[in-house]
Amino acid sequence: MQQVLALIETKQQEFAQLPLFSFMQNQSIHPKDRLCFAPLIVPLAMGFGELCNYVFREEPTTDKVQALLNRHTYEEHFHWQWLLEDLEKLDLHHCSKLTDAMLFSFGDATLKSRNVCYQLHHHSFQADPIVKFAAMQVAEATANVFFNVSQPVALELKAITGKEYRYFGMCHLHEEEHHHINTPNIVSFFQQIELNDQQRQQAILAVESIFAAYTEAMNSFLEFAKQQMSTQQTKILVDSVN
Repeated sequence: MQQVLALIETKQQEFAQLPLFSFMQNQSIHPKDRLCFAPLIVPLAMGFGELCNYVFREEPTTDKVQALLNRHTYEEHFHWQWLLEDLEKLDLHHCSKLTDAMLFSFGDATLKSRNVCYQLHHHSFQADPIVKFAAMQVAEATANVFFNVSQPVALELKAITGKEYRYFGMCHLHEEEHHHINTPNIVSFFQQIELNDQQRQQAILAVESIFAAYTEAMNSFLEFAKQQMSTQQTKILVDSVN
């Protein structure tokens, strides 16, 4: 298992260098604009909640790895509620009708976001618990990077609006950093697991495929943010002329 965990660490370091995170840290841009891609996260966040409830979790179980995964799913499955709460506070409403919301949620803009869940499902559904653990650890690694970057942005926004942003801010980051599955004794337990060849190959494939999906999603978030800012600047220019 140590080989798989080492791969996750390497991929996490590469993930942290994505252009989206430089954009989010650019304080010359208004903090709300740095989170304007937030609606694209909804299919991923809500889909991940469903994966926790119906794919990663298997009860009852006598398998220790599965039991640890089960506990983790109860810690994770509700975080999407914080995202919807933050979207309200950010006033990022792209749709006023249910039909428009459905077209947005299942449209091209959110395709890469949805694909993360498709990859997580593909590599986790009825899979060996240790392979599911590898898939979940990719989600953990990417979340750690993302929320360490979003938390300062949320603080900047709070200083402006006086509002708490639980999904993007310290509340979520604190939860991510204190999951039971990441405590030293549990980490040590997983490090000592010996995988057979099939488990190793499946876990490595899951790690590489899911990291690739998360990377594509982050790149799509940045492209969306740039498009939104460009559209806004054009509107301001037109309004000033009129």
